[in-house]
Amino acid sequence: MRPFVLSLAMMLGLVVAVNLVATWDQERRDRRLEAGAARLAPGLVVAFDGQVDERRFQQARLEVIGRPRIVAFGSSRVRDVASEIAGAVPGKFYNAGMSAAGVDDYIALWSLLERRGNVPEVAVFSVDAWVLSAGNDAPRWIALAPEVARFLDVAGARAGMPLLAQQLLYRWYQAKEFLSFAVLQSSVRDLARGVAGHRQRGDDLLHTMSAGLVREADVGARQAIRVDGSVIRPKEMRDRSTDLVREEVVRHVSGGPYGLADFRWEPARGERLAALWRDMRAAGVDLVVYMPPYHPAAWALLEANPRHAASLRQAKDFLARLSREVGASFVDASDPASIPCAEADFYDMQHATPDCLRRLWQRLLPRR
Repeated sequence: MRPFVLSLAMMLGLVVAVNLVATWDQERRDRRLEAGAARLAPGLVVAFDGQVDERRFQQARLEVIGRPRIVAFGSSRVRDVASEIAGAVPGKFYNAGMSAAGVDDYIALWSLLERRGNVPEVAVFSVDAWVLSAGNDAPRWIALAPEVARFLDVAGARAGMPLLAQQLLYRWYQAKEFLSFAVLQSSVRDLARGVAGHRQRGDDLLHTMSAGLVREADVGARQAIRVDGSVIRPKEMRDRSTDLVREEVVRHVSGGPYGLADFRWEPARGERLAALWRDMRAAGVDLVVYMPPYHPAAWALLEANPRHAASLRQAKDFLARLSREVGASFVDASDPASIPCAEADFYDMQHATPDCLRRLWQRLLPRR
């Protein structure tokens, strides 16, 4: 029995050691990424094709930007909001939106801002109903897990809230990262590529942030990220006809709308969101919360489906109640007619154009 236990301990020790070395190497490359993020200046954008690691990008940018007055939190549905739409002068607005961002992403971004002393005056949250669902279990936020754990430690102690169960959960997630065989395989491949002089994880983003820096006027058909974190959609997305978009919307919603097809309320997510907003309010941040609009055809279909309508209503009721409790303003803009926005104001089922978002944000921040 003893030799088996010793062998097992040695194997686990080796796994942890390799993963720790890989983590150290990743942190070293993160510093290089921050240096690349600092080169993004007014008038320039990061142009690219396909996808970039938005969490690594935002992490790097939040380490190097100055203190913004207004910060936007949310999923890809808020990413089109630029400084001009927010009514802010350059350098005083930052869009921290990320694709499929959830409560844990919000927490990590706030932790990064607070740690750097960049607490904004106003935080605007574009909250999708599905961020409160157990069905939203994609662990994209795990790259920012240390910041989430830091928030739970600091905010829990500050507010006198134990948050013990959630602290233990995140410690377990982090421990699994170091003990995971899948992570070990990835770590070994990554270290081997580094030794061989080949590109490693994160290097694609670093390359994009250097080779992809161009003037905004020169973006052309590509997509891009501006210095304030807002995005320029690719030309193919901007140029689609309203008829084509409507057909895709109907097909998409009928086949099971993203985030709502498997909506399952999860109280723990609401508890973490409440802890975040209370902490932000305690730091003097004004909170503005809204549920973003859907394409008119999508909204009609969602409202006609009892299950989807109930999910949206449950999320709305919770967000409205929590907003009242913490002293935040809340607007449910799910119905595009409430803004108003028409079919031509949408790229797809749930992504509104800058024109639509401008009208909404003028309502959200009328005097800011």
